[in-house]
Amino acid sequence: MSSEKPFWEGKTLMEIQNLDQRVKVTMENGDVFIGKLIRRSRDTDGICHLSMQLDAHRTYLHVFSAESSDTPPVIPSYVDTIELVDDPEYERIDNIENVQVGDIACTTEGNHFRVIDLKPDPLGDMLLRIRISEIDGEYCIDSDDFAYALRRKPKLPDHDGLWWDKDNALWSVAISGLDNSKLVALLIGDPESPVTGSVWSGLNSKHVTSQAPFRPAKAVEA
Repeated sequence: MSSEKPFWEGKTLMEIQNLDQRVKVTMENGDVFIGKLIRRSRDTDGICHLSMQLDAHRTYLHVFSAESSDTPPVIPSYVDTIELVDDPEYERIDNIENVQVGDIACTTEGNHFRVIDLKPDPLGDMLLRIRISEIDGEYCIDSDDFAYALRRKPKLPDHDGLWWDKDNALWSVAISGLDNSKLVALLIGDPESPVTGSVWSGLNSKHVTSQAPFRPAKAVEA
């Protein structure tokens, strides 16, 4: 059993909902559900609940209960553990029309599949061709089955020093102390595209992300 305190400890029911992150709920019988806590309701006894939608038929699972939105919650007896599962290495895509090949499509039933093709429907409903497994083959999902997609964020420099980019060009990087979204990058190792002087670029600018993934350069690396 982990000694780390639950992420909701010390928070109110409203604060937990405002985290706006996916959670993994493990039931006492072993069932696992992944989704967002999106529905706050109150039952006839006045108890507030924060729930996860399980399917397209609007079936909800009560995950937290509290006396009010402004009080700390408890978990029902049928829930074993609740964990945050949003990965900082992934970007969440909520619009099916923005999905790209290679993204991980997450269905309304909580399943995760890699997108291998995009098939726009003539009727205007975007379809995603996904791979189940090498044995079970492939099939398409549409917007009714789509919950969101995950896209791995490009590995960008996160500290000062020397970095190799995807083309093995060497960059000297200094993160701005005033704004961590900026960097000073001097491309010093690409003879075909020489750059003289420092280049100010946002970490998410095309100038930088187009050369991702980056990896730290070791002093012994030639």
